[in-house]
Amino acid sequence: MAQQGRRKQAPAYSADTMALRYIAGIALAALGVMIFMAVDLNMSGNVFQGLRQVCFGVSGIMAYILAAIPLWAGGLVIWSTQRRAPVRPWIFAVLSFIGICTFIMLISGNAMEATDKSAGGTWGGVIGRVYTDCIIKAGDGRTGQLGGGALGAMTAWPLWKLLGTVLGVVIIFPATLLCLLMTVNLTPVKIRDLVTGRAGELRARQQEERARAEQQQMAWQQQQEMQQQAWQQQQARIMEEQYRQQQAAAAAAAARQVPVQTVPAPQNSGSRQTVAQWQEQTATLQTAAEAPNHRSRIFAPRDPAAEPKKSRSWKSRIFGEKEEYDGLVGGAEEAAAPSAAAPARPERRTATGRPAQPETRWNQQSPPEEAAQPRPAAAVRTAQTARAAKPRPVPVEPERTEGEEMPETPASIPATANRDAYRRPETAPARPARPAAEEEEEAPAEPRSRRRPESTTPAARPVAPAVQQEIGREAFTPELVLKPSTKPPHTPEEEEWIPVPYNYPPLTDLAMPQPKSGDTSAEDEMRSRKLEETLASFRVQARVVHVTHGPAISRFEMELAAGTKVNKVAELEKDIAYGMEATSIRIEAPIPGKSLVGVEVPNRKVETVTLREVLSSEKMQNAKSLLTVALGKDLTGTPIVCDLAKMPHMLIAGQTGSGKSVCINAIINSLLFRASPDEVKLILVDPKVVELQCYNGIPHLLIPVVNDPHKAAAALAWAVAEMMERYDKFAERKVRNLDGYNASLKPNEKPMTRIVIIIDELADLMMVCKKDVEEYICRLTQLARAAGIHLIVATQRPSVDVITGLIKANIPSRIAFKTASYVDSRTILDRNGSEQLLGWGDMLYLPTGAFAPTRVQGCFLSDEEVNRIVKHVREANPSTYDPDILEKVEKIASGGEQESAGGADMIGGDMGGGDGSLFEQAVEYAIQDGQISTSTLQRRLKIGYARAGRLTDEMEERGIVAAKDGSKPRKCLITREEWEEMKQSAAD
Repeated sequence: MAQQGRRKQAPAYSADTMALRYIAGIALAALGVMIFMAVDLNMSGNVFQGLRQVCFGVSGIMAYILAAIPLWAGGLVIWSTQRRAPVRPWIFAVLSFIGICTFIMLISGNAMEATDKSAGGTWGGVIGRVYTDCIIKAGDGRTGQLGGGALGAMTAWPLWKLLGTVLGVVIIFPATLLCLLMTVNLTPVKIRDLVTGRAGELRARQQEERARAEQQQMAWQQQQEMQQQAWQQQQARIMEEQYRQQQAAAAAAAARQVPVQTVPAPQNSGSRQTVAQWQEQTATLQTAAEAPNHRSRIFAPRDPAAEPKKSRSWKSRIFGEKEEYDGLVGGAEEAAAPSAAAPARPERRTATGRPAQPETRWNQQSPPEEAAQPRPAAAVRTAQTARAAKPRPVPVEPERTEGEEMPETPASIPATANRDAYRRPETAPARPARPAAEEEEEAPAEPRSRRRPESTTPAARPVAPAVQQEIGREAFTPELVLKPSTKPPHTPEEEEWIPVPYNYPPLTDLAMPQPKSGDTSAEDEMRSRKLEETLASFRVQARVVHVTHGPAISRFEMELAAGTKVNKVAELEKDIAYGMEATSIRIEAPIPGKSLVGVEVPNRKVETVTLREVLSSEKMQNAKSLLTVALGKDLTGTPIVCDLAKMPHMLIAGQTGSGKSVCINAIINSLLFRASPDEVKLILVDPKVVELQCYNGIPHLLIPVVNDPHKAAAALAWAVAEMMERYDKFAERKVRNLDGYNASLKPNEKPMTRIVIIIDELADLMMVCKKDVEEYICRLTQLARAAGIHLIVATQRPSVDVITGLIKANIPSRIAFKTASYVDSRTILDRNGSEQLLGWGDMLYLPTGAFAPTRVQGCFLSDEEVNRIVKHVREANPSTYDPDILEKVEKIASGGEQESAGGADMIGGDMGGGDGSLFEQAVEYAIQDGQISTSTLQRRLKIGYARAGRLTDEMEERGIVAAKDGSKPRKCLITREEWEEMKQSAAD
């Protein structure tokens, strides 16, 4: 990755621009070679003789080194297609060449004066005269008198005319010398450093600064990693503490089995609360207790203006929001009779500076019913001040054994009293739990909400009359104790999956469709008559009954006369093309499902099919599958879309420039418009480097675009391992495919995404690592359909050594662009026809189960549209590659999965480190399960397929597991005692 970061990026050229640059570079290089052969080697021939005269006439004696200029220029043009070329040294070299020619002309002052007189003293005349003289002298063999040629005279004559020979030489010599120094990148500052000896010091200083910057960068990265690890550990501790608290609360609530506490009816005559208000309040509390989202902690109603706000300490994605409270909310009687022994504490505040909200315990009891009397407002303010100034500590309740019920605490106990005195001792015998049916039989006929709790505690401490009156008016709030929740506690491992929102690209990023052409009925009628006349001239009686005018092709449907053979029309293919004045035609004899013969003729005006009109069509909008992609339009103008999930794999082939890359871009962009990264993931393989690089950084990619063939094989190997792992998950849930697996998931579980693998050029991969690529592609095409992995393979060389029989047999869906011969067409489609296509998106589409291919004009997608869409997706959505997949692919590609120390290290020696520890773990798993398989080792040891297979083979060689029996796991042949003996003997 570091090397890729330091490497200069290749310019984003299109394929046509790169081809033109290659052609121009080769042409310049060829010109340089011809100049060298004509001038330096003195080759014979008219071409070389004319080129030699031009070179000597232009540059004089400097013609012998003139060949270096076009050779250098050609190399730079070819270089610029891959990375930025050093153009500035070449420009200075050209200026140096002109300066040398000028210098040579100036130092031959007499020749300049003679030439000026003979040419009439004009600048053009002098250049022409010098050009002619150089050609004549070169032909006579007087190369020592050539001078600088017309190129030198072009700049030497103005300097000689205005300044004279001496001043001209004084000016041109330093300028030429400076250009020469700049050619080799020697600036005046560097020259000064070289002269004074500071160049080495500056170089050492730069290297030191570079090393210091790298160390700082590494230190910063380590610091960031340490901070991240510390934050993760802190979050894990907090979640673990929260989990323990929830478990303890759930266990305590389940052990107590406390029924819902009822609300006592007010019977104090001094209370202002009527019976109707009491019934309404009771109904409200019962509704809140039965609500699904009701919290287990009920806060007593208080003045919202006087209530301090909550202090949020941290927020977790798993457990939600946690709030800190600094104390308990006592009753009104607690404020009325505060403890004199306890000093007043200052008010505690949260991180935001606001007063901390005290916490109400879930088992807080109701206020005493004797205190149901109103109290003055001054007492209320006093109670609030005392409550804020003196928060009470949280009482710790004793642990109870299973079956022991919570003691009933009467409502008459004041909050300031010692509650532990009224609790049942821990040594008290547990009361046996009675069935719910017996409790219902013994319950009175009175409603459950109106029953009063039994009071078995001593009398309460007397309370002031004013406080009693105020308590009865405002502080009367019945308390509910909820039944323990039956929902299992949340564990940190069960992290709830939250889908990431995806910002879809707008259709406005795509180009608008072109306006339709006018009425073509007259042109179709004229061409129909010409077709009938052409066939009649060959004694074939036929009549055109229908004409279908498509975007690029028109199909003429003909009805043959009785007794006319269909093959006779097919044999006249070239004659019909000659008569119709067409480049090529395609005969479909007969049309599937009709008793007609179709003749497909190219239109004189081709209409471009844009991706926007296909995506916005009704057929595309009504498609339900996420993997529905746009291909183009058929002859009737009907949009053609395909579902990759039903294909399930596709082969695209055709010669260079036929439209394969544009078709792949249309498929990728269709997925970007329809599916989010949580639904579809992509793996793009681009050995040609320049076609799919623009998609780097989009959130749909599992790994960056793969360019190296070895990394491409590694990515396919990972896909095979992922496929097998998915099938293991299907077997655990007893489902058959990816849709069934996603349907069996819970709402908070992450669904399994579909994976689309696109290979832009298969021939390059088959040349480098044919065996691995063919094996992985065959396994994927045979098995990956149910696992939700789909493969799209494209190649420009559809030969049998690239598209082998196994690959072809397992990829039923095909798209054929224009091919060079009918042999390639048979390789792709098993029939002729693709060699007669027009190119530029003209394709034959043969989906799974179709009897005959459909001719489609593919969607055109320009580079500007692709860049706009990718830019929007990249900027509007977060993008992160999967580090596990990157690590596995890098290991497989770099040979990290190869065995480094031999099989003896696995069980011999000290049995530790490297593959030895992995081998020991693998044997332990085999003994524990009684069997072992390669996929099991992959999952448990978190290693690649190659290393897991080698561990299995090593265990088989040592007699630990049985031999391979098809796809079944290998049985373990030893016991744990035998394994211990083997380790002991190896250690001895």
